[in-house]
Amino acid sequence: MIKETIWYSSVSKLNEVRKQRVTAIAYYRLSKWLLSLLVCVCYACSVPRSSVSTTSHPAAATINFQDKREYGFNDHTVTFSNRFASARLNNVKQLNDSTFAVVVLPENSPINASPWYAFKLWASHKKNIYIHLTYPDSRHRYDPKVSYSGKSWTPVSGVKLNSAGNDASFKVEAGADTLIIAAQEIIDSSTAYRWIDSVAQKPFIKKQVIGQSILGKPIIALHTTESPGKKLVVVLSRQHPPEVTGFMAMQEFVKTVLAATPLAEHFRKSYEVIMVPLINPDGVDEGNWRHSTAGVDLNRDWTDFKQPETRAVKDYLLNVIAKQQAKAYFGIDFHSTYQDVFYINEDKNNEPTNLPGFTRRWLEAFEAAIPGFKANVRPSGNGGNVSKSWMGRVLKAEALTYEVGDNTPRSALKQKGRVAAETMMELLLKEKML
Repeated sequence: MIKETIWYSSVSKLNEVRKQRVTAIAYYRLSKWLLSLLVCVCYACSVPRSSVSTTSHPAAATINFQDKREYGFNDHTVTFSNRFASARLNNVKQLNDSTFAVVVLPENSPINASPWYAFKLWASHKKNIYIHLTYPDSRHRYDPKVSYSGKSWTPVSGVKLNSAGNDASFKVEAGADTLIIAAQEIIDSSTAYRWIDSVAQKPFIKKQVIGQSILGKPIIALHTTESPGKKLVVVLSRQHPPEVTGFMAMQEFVKTVLAATPLAEHFRKSYEVIMVPLINPDGVDEGNWRHSTAGVDLNRDWTDFKQPETRAVKDYLLNVIAKQQAKAYFGIDFHSTYQDVFYINEDKNNEPTNLPGFTRRWLEAFEAAIPGFKANVRPSGNGGNVSKSWMGRVLKAEALTYEVGDNTPRSALKQKGRVAAETMMELLLKEKML
């Protein structure tokens, strides 16, 4: 008793507070798990969740991380797993012998309705498995795709949506081979980094680590080195984790600009192309719906720059411009949404860019190059907190957000990525610089 009294008296007030905090967090996580379990049983109901500011706040890992584990049923003859990068599966409940409710929750809220999911499924023998994707906080957006290799993906047919839109059901065949089920093709950070490394093998490409994410993953910039470095084009991508089609279009755009064609080679002698392909690697690997691990929409942090990811890009671009006495003439940020959209900055006489009117001229050429294509253009002011607004306002670049449709055929998005690059290069080479 004396020893115990002496020990307790030596504990500082700070440690007592920390202990209370740990206990509170444990109870909080337990209550969340119980709520998720309840949702599985009655998944049409709504789980109340606290609202947080996701615009911009100090950087810290504040999201609700998933419990990475395997969910075994029927003596582990059927198993679900979220133990891989880009997975999103928050709970599984068996409804009958072959039917399962898969609960999909966001990393935090409020949040854009982009409910990403990805999980693995296998069984001891071949059998039909009926899955209900359940969204207590949202509505279904991405119809499932399946793959055994993670490279070739097939859309699941016969998906049924309930009237509320928060339950999507479908059938798959499970067996000994692991089946991957996901909202879109999975391009996790390791896959993206391998692609970045392959691009960096070109002799005229320089690769630089310009910063780190909250979880310590590198933010990488690539840039061409064949020009005098006075005229810049900026290419950004993957601020929002599920927006895979935008990343795919960006890859084709970059491939075209870096190709061994007369047009691309001529262009690279006049313009330096700066590419930051993966701005939110943490969110990608955590299977987040939209945010970074700080619970922040990075494409709403382009005025405050409180997040290390956006701040790294901003600092790098401003440093290049200052060091090289360069100007940015065009900037494009690749995203995804329900359909193809081009969000452009409004032309303002009192806020001229380095190349006034170029975006509209480029879009006209883009349309003309693809028979039957009509660009869905939506202008907005450049006073906002998104990347295209910052590039227009601060860099004085003609800039836009290119939103690629979720279901745009992959062959079509590649064509558009290629044509977008070709028409940009052709027009920029013709322009008389200010």
